This record gives sequence, structure tokens and C-alpha cells, in this order.
Amino acid sequence: MELNMDGWGSNEKYPHALGEPGTSINRWYLKLKSELMPYTYSIAEEAVSGMPMIRAMFLECPNAYTWSAATQYQYMYGPYFLVAPIYQATQTDEAGNDIRDGIYLPEGSWIDYFTGEKYEGNCILNNFAAPLWKLPIFVKNGAIIPLTNPNNNVSEINDGVRIYEIYPYGKSAFTEYDDDGISESYKRGEGVKTDIESIVDNKNNVTVTIHPTKGSFVGFVKEKTTEFRINVTAQPKRITAQVGGRKVKLTNVASRDAYIEGENVYFYDKTPNLNKFATPGSEFEKKVVTKNPQLLVKLGAEDVTASATTLRIEGFRFTPEDRHRITAGALSAPVAQVTTDYIEAYTLKPTWNQVADADFYEIDFEGMLYTTIKHTELVFKDLTPETSYSFKMRAVNKTGTSDWTEFSAITKSDPLEFAIRDIKVESTAASQGRDGIKRLVDFVESGDVWHTKYGEKAVPFELTLDLVRVSQLDKFHYLPRTDAGNGTLLKGKVAYSMNREEWIEAGAFEWQRNGDVKVFSFANQPTARYIRLSVTEAVGNYGSGREIYVFKVPGTESYLQGDINFDGKIDGNDLTSYTNYTGLRKGDSDFEGYISNGDINKNGLIDAYDISVVATQLEGGVGTRGTEKVNGAVEISTSKKIYAKDELIEIEVKGIDLSAVNALSFALPYDQQAYEFAGVELQHMGEMENLTYDRLHSNGLKSLYPTFINVGNKKTLEGTTNLFVLKFKAKRKLTFDLKLVDGLLVDKKLNTHKL
Repeated sequence: MELNMDGWGSNEKYPHALGEPGTSINRWYLKLKSELMPYTYSIAEEAVSGMPMIRAMFLECPNAYTWSAATQYQYMYGPYFLVAPIYQATQTDEAGNDIRDGIYLPEGSWIDYFTGEKYEGNCILNNFAAPLWKLPIFVKNGAIIPLTNPNNNVSEINDGVRIYEIYPYGKSAFTEYDDDGISESYKRGEGVKTDIESIVDNKNNVTVTIHPTKGSFVGFVKEKTTEFRINVTAQPKRITAQVGGRKVKLTNVASRDAYIEGENVYFYDKTPNLNKFATPGSEFEKKVVTKNPQLLVKLGAEDVTASATTLRIEGFRFTPEDRHRITAGALSAPVAQVTTDYIEAYTLKPTWNQVADADFYEIDFEGMLYTTIKHTELVFKDLTPETSYSFKMRAVNKTGTSDWTEFSAITKSDPLEFAIRDIKVESTAASQGRDGIKRLVDFVESGDVWHTKYGEKAVPFELTLDLVRVSQLDKFHYLPRTDAGNGTLLKGKVAYSMNREEWIEAGAFEWQRNGDVKVFSFANQPTARYIRLSVTEAVGNYGSGREIYVFKVPGTESYLQGDINFDGKIDGNDLTSYTNYTGLRKGDSDFEGYISNGDINKNGLIDAYDISVVATQLEGGVGTRGTEKVNGAVEISTSKKIYAKDELIEIEVKGIDLSAVNALSFALPYDQQAYEFAGVELQHMGEMENLTYDRLHSNGLKSLYPTFINVGNKKTLEGTTNLFVLKFKAKRKLTFDLKLVDGLLVDKKLNTHKL
């Protein structure tokens, strides 16, 4: 909410921009953030060499459920806070109040930070109330949270006070870290660490020990007041404290004000109100947000480096009332099923009858317990198509649970099973937004619309889809904007290609202006890697769309161009194979069969283009942004025409006005009775690999194939320069008559220029 950057939405993001209650709520959370600074700084120090501050659930709780996408909308903030933001509208009312489904609580017990309600983990919460002011935050039982005074900036922090909020449970520990917060002295070890431990024994007595602070830094304040905020549900029987083995006399005060003003005091705060920072006079100021009781203890200032501080609480209780189990009475088992209308490829939605006296429902699914379900339906997402799933369900109230109801359902087949993924797309028209044209092929239909640049006429323009793999094409679906507004494509032509150079027309499209899915079917189901849409008419002369899905023929296999070894990947082994096959032609005995698939541009020759398809993907691939299209010429010449027997013939190969040349090749047929190849002398070829091959074809003819390729992202050849010298030995007296044929220049985008 503090961001106010262009491109992040049309409304302001300043804390005060939305007025009340937004201003009060924002102030509250900003103050909470400031109070958490010692905790935040401590987990930041841990992140230098250990776990990050913001932790995906699988980092803290690795299991099959967290490894899936199921917990993508929640995270751990350090080891103790679980945060589950409201990322979508589920049951929003006019005031902005909502609920949150699908909150995964790992094993252990968890406390709602704002109410004190306790939940046992290893389950998934649903229907979690999230009024406008409430971010779902859970604290792990056993948490030790260092705090400071609420402030507007770090200069207002009171360095003479240390505060610890604790949820005693079993045995737990935390290390607080601090340094000067300004310089890089921490790199030299200038900083302090304080170990805090909390232990609950079998008699419900709590012992909190703050060990002496170790280390130092410039400006460190040793004399500090110590405050404890112990979360409880009943007033303890006895509270004692010691500093360095010396007993501290504590006084029980009757009010929060007396506690604030006092020293060596404690106060049982039965109803802590968390809403302390609302705008005076605002309606939100009247809102009371009460959590569980807290025992507040404050000890006078002591040298925290000199000795340990110990707090002992006898008769500790933290047993929050279950606010979800209210009704008493026997429960019947729900009648549950997944009807045909609620079965999809990736989702199932069980429904059931309302059970009398039930407070909520639970579903056991795939080893996870989905609990606190207060409606009579629940959607299960991210399932596998054509798979049978089993469910167990029961009703729950204060008395107990009903018997389980068991049922099952089978998901449908995937409508996108044969849709080609990982497509790359380019547009000759500029796109709006950071993600641009990628939005058109990212398999996200909702809230993810591609649009050409606002205010600029786009039509006519071309969309070129690189399918990455060669596929037998069946059809493609174009999903326009649901409102069929600006940019909706109406007319154009479709073509396909194997190499982006030679295009075959597939037909034209003329679509009605509406939000329906548009389908273009390929006659004869051709095989191709590239598809081009030449758009000649669109609404408002813009271009837009939610998605384009390209479908291959069901049951067919796609393959990578250049994967000449057919191992499903492009690697150095493919380049090695191409090195051996350079110059191989259609008609050669080795060409037919799998080698012919390596002739990607289908010109009957393994040349620089075919090898470039592999080489541009190796060593991290090439950078193609802003690259020019290949151009130029290559000439060959000799110093004379007549050569005597055994004389060396040097053929100068020169590049003329070269631009963006990433690879080149040509053929130099010669009479093996007159010429004998002697070698290549490189002159100005940069870092190109020399794959020149002197080949004897199956028909008895001999040709030299000078071939040079950049592997990975290397500098291209530019300008006019001598490239290399080809050397032959004259086997008899001859007149030089060799001619360059089948010449080809290739750029990083695999555009070609014939010589």
C-alpha cells in the first residue's frame, strides 16, 4: 500500500489515499511493522547465510502438499509468523469484508495473532473470517518475538528498552541480533546477539531466560529496561523474576497506565485492544479488536551484558476457547457427492446437504484434513485430468463429529492436453506493459490481456509464434477480450514455416466481433515450427487478446529442431553430430533416415542454418534483443588464374558489407583430379568455430564446405574484411575455375541471406 508507481494500477497507493477506514488500517499495520523491527532485523541477519526472511512454505515445512502450488498464496515471515493474504474475492461484501479459504497450517499449534484463537495444525482452514482490517496472520505456538516501541522511523526507537512477546509452549528459543544499523561494521563482527529461551514444564510452570547479550558495536546501549508480554488465558498464580540470580521484587498494578508508569511491575491485561492507532474522531476508532489476555511484566534497567534475566510464571494457562464449535447435539452424516456439473479436468467441487446442528464440516482428501468449512460446497483445484479421487466427509459441532461419508469422482480429460506450451511470440507492433506479447501465450486467461501500445495504430501487423518444437498442426484458438473491445482481431491471413524464411499460406480468417473463442483449423495438418498471423483488421486498429492456444494433432509427437540425436534435448552432442555431417546432401547414402531431419531448412543440405539452430542454444543461448537482420556478400578470388602442377592455390575469401553474421557456409565443388584440399588459414573470423568439411559425395563428386558458426552468444561479423584463405594444391597444370554455390549467411535470430 506504500507503493505509488506507474504501472501498478490506476489508483494511488499512499496510506491516506483511500480515506477512512483505510488510513487508520494502514497506520495500524505500519506501526505493527515498526514494532517488529527487532524480529525483522534478526531474521534478516539469519538470511545472510541461512534461511530467507520471506519463506515459501516448503522451506519450513517440506512435504508433498507444500511442494505443490497449493500454498503459493501464503508464506512464513521468519520461523514464527504464517501470513495468508487475501489474494482474491471469495465472499466480499460492500464494506470489503471477506473470507479466506485454503490456509495450510503445518504440524503444531497456531494462534490467530489478532484474536488469540488456537488451531491445531496439519490441516487446511476454510471460511476464515477476514474483515477489511484483518490480514490473516498466525503465530506458531512457542514463538519468542523481540519487539520495540511503535515508531515512525528508526530514529524514534528507544534503545533503552527491550520487549519480548512470548507464546510459551514446550521448549523454544530465539536469537535476537542487533548492530548499529547504519555502517558495514557488522562485516567485521561488530554486533550483538541475545539468546532467549522459554520452557513450560509438566506442572504448567513457565521459565523464560534471557541470557547475557554478547558482542558490541558503536552506540550500543547496555542499560535496558526489559518487558515481557506473555500470552495467557487466565491470570497466573505467581510471578517471580531474577536478574543475575538476584530476586527482583515485583508489584502487581491494577491498570495499564500504572504499568506504563511503573518499574518492576506486572499487570494482567484481560482484554488487550489492538486498535491503538486509529485516526482520532474516525468511525474506526470505535472498533475494538480484542485478543487473548496478556501478562505484562516490566523490569527496571540493568546491564544486559552482565547477567541473565529470568522470569518464572506458576500456574500458566493458554487454552483459548474454540469459537467454531458452538452447537451441541448428535450429528447425522452428510449426504455428499460431486455431480457432473461440478467435474472438470483440473477441479472437483463436492456439494452436500446442510446437517442439523452442524457448526462446520471437514473433508479428508489426499491425506490432508480440510476443516472449518461452513458452506455446503468446496472446490478442489490443481488436480490431474482423468484421475479418480476419493473423499471422506463429516459434520462437526461442540458435541463431536458425525460418521464419515465416503464418495469419489473422476476428473475429465484435459481440454488443453494437446495444446503446445512454452511458445515464444513476437509482434511487429509495439506492446503495452512490461510483460507485453508474452501474455498471449502464457496459458493464463483471466486478468492477463495482451494489448498493443495505447495511442499507436497497430494494424496491419504480424504475430509470429515460435512453437520451439516441430509439431503436426491441428488448429489454434484465439481468445479475444471478453468484451470484444479494442484490439479484438477480425481479419487476416495465416501461414506456417519450418525456418521463418519460407512461408506456406494456410488460409484466411474473418471473425465476428464478440468474446467467443475463435478457431482456425489447418487443412491437411501440416508439420511446422512457426505460425504467422498477418492481421489486416482489428477493433480500433489495435491488437489484443487473452490467449492463443496452438494444438498439435492428438497422439503425435513433437521434436526439437537440431536434436539430431533424438534424446529430447539440445546439447554439445548434437553439435558434434552436425560437425560430422556438415555438407552432407540429399542423395548421399548417409543423408536419408534420421540425418535428413537435421536438414531443418529443407534445402537438401546440412549447412550453416541447420547447425546454427543448435549452436544458438548452447552456452546459455544468444541475446537477440535489438539485433539487426543479417545482410552482406562473400567473394572469392585468387592472385592469378594459371597454376602449375604442385603449385599452392590460395583462395582469398572476403566479406563485403557484412551485418549481423552469426554463421556462414557455402559449397566449393572441385575436380579431385585437378585439386587437392590443403587447409584453411583464418584471418578475421572472431570466435567462430571452424567446421569446414572436405566431402566426397556418394555420386563421386567432391566439394569443400567452408562452414563457420558462433557457439553461444559471440560477436557477429560486421563490415568489409578478409575472412579466411582456402588452400589447395594443383595436381596438374590448371586454370582456376572454382565457383561459390549454396552460400548462406545466418544471424542470431536464424534469419538468412543467400549468397
